[in-house]
Amino acid sequence: MHRFEGRRILMGMTPTRRSFLRNTLLGATGLLLGDGMLPAIAAIARGPQRFATGFGPLVPDPAGLLDLPAGFHYKLLSPGLLASQKSLGDRFRSTLSNGDPTPGLHDGMGAFAGPDGGTILVRNHEMNLGDGPAVDPARVRPYDAKLSGGTTTLWVDRNGNLTKSFASLSGTSRNCAGGVTPWGTWLTAEEAVYLPGRPDGRNADLDEGVAERHGYVFEVDTRHEGLSAPVPLKAMGRFRHEAVAVDPVTGYAYLTEDREDGLFYRFRPAVLEQGRKPRDLRAGDLAKGGVLEALRVPSRPGLMAHNRAGVALTPQGPGLAVDWVRIADPDPDMDMEHPPGDPQGYRTAATATRAQGYALGCTQFERSEGIAYARGSVYFCCTNGGPRALGQVFRLDLRTQTLTLVVEPDEHAVLDGPDNLCVAHSGDLVVCEDNLAQRENFVVGITPTGRSYRIARNAHPSRRELAGACFSADGRTLFVNVQEPGMTFAIRGPWEKRRDD
Repeated sequence: MHRFEGRRILMGMTPTRRSFLRNTLLGATGLLLGDGMLPAIAAIARGPQRFATGFGPLVPDPAGLLDLPAGFHYKLLSPGLLASQKSLGDRFRSTLSNGDPTPGLHDGMGAFAGPDGGTILVRNHEMNLGDGPAVDPARVRPYDAKLSGGTTTLWVDRNGNLTKSFASLSGTSRNCAGGVTPWGTWLTAEEAVYLPGRPDGRNADLDEGVAERHGYVFEVDTRHEGLSAPVPLKAMGRFRHEAVAVDPVTGYAYLTEDREDGLFYRFRPAVLEQGRKPRDLRAGDLAKGGVLEALRVPSRPGLMAHNRAGVALTPQGPGLAVDWVRIADPDPDMDMEHPPGDPQGYRTAATATRAQGYALGCTQFERSEGIAYARGSVYFCCTNGGPRALGQVFRLDLRTQTLTLVVEPDEHAVLDGPDNLCVAHSGDLVVCEDNLAQRENFVVGITPTGRSYRIARNAHPSRRELAGACFSADGRTLFVNVQEPGMTFAIRGPWEKRRDD
């Protein structure tokens, strides 16, 4: 989830009603499934020779949009374009139910069980400064009236037909990923750290194009048919957010940071410290504050997990015990700064949340992005990690507090730029690719026996990233986005016929 903004960045300190809610929770907790995830990922780490038949070879799409295996088909839902993409014509234009143009730059997405066996999708739009058409162009309820990003909500019936669509959060910037919560809401995260103000030559966050502070997570209530209150969850940190996963056992949220020198965070909601049980958390509770912490390997202070400065971890190697250190200031006034004498360069400021973590020995990850919870662990992708920058997948066992590197591909055909991920009802891991080299991007499946196969290929000439993979509550439909042009697909087919030979 990374659109470069034309800025030169120096790395490091210097260089996502009772019965209705119950159904919603079934959709939101689809990520809790997947007993086969750990052996699947561990086995794929053994080498590129472990391929499964899966659903068979991909068949070229006559429409030139999405290649799928034989027997599978898709419906294109709610396409959207940037205003600058007029040359693509009307093929990717649509309107929301109220007649507003559908925003483009489709990104992370969450699926929730809807009425009558349908699905409610909440979809991010990674709109940057100046991008349009805006989410909520009438500015009915924006967080920042100057900005065009946010989320749209789609109601899809049990047959994969779009029945309703509307803006559900507006006035935010670069909404990349986020995550579903066990209480049936969507957490949408900003991958931007703008601050309102005139550039001063030092604070690189300052921008006159915004009216509010940015770099936050926001909560969207899927039960509400309209715009949610745009409340920034400031205690969850101000940094370049990517994705979020909530442990239903403890109620703690785990957050990734899409930075070359990013950290991995944990948020402990304040209401838990006040006696609220995790199962009783509701929409709005995260806005009541909490404690932000960052992961550290105490035996390896300052560990750089990308494995390009010497081998820090090996796939299938022994896990490393972790602990957590508190970030004293989760809402700093400067995340990025200009180096002295270099007004075009950018580097991590000493006040940034990650710099606070560095000073305490926290572990650095290279562009940690997608994250999913599954049976007591969270799995997260580092899109550019590994010696060849093809990506990494880590497992954090929440019960033993142990970090393990379980995937580090050395071959494009295995995995290339892993980003969003989810878990199928079969237990297979489903990963969206986003490689910066603009090679072909696929949706890749990993079976419980550890064999990889391809589920879909972005056949559009843009070759842009795939994102937002999530399944309907019944497991019959896989929803996935292509960022540019903005396309949301509902994919159906014989999911039960996946072969592991």
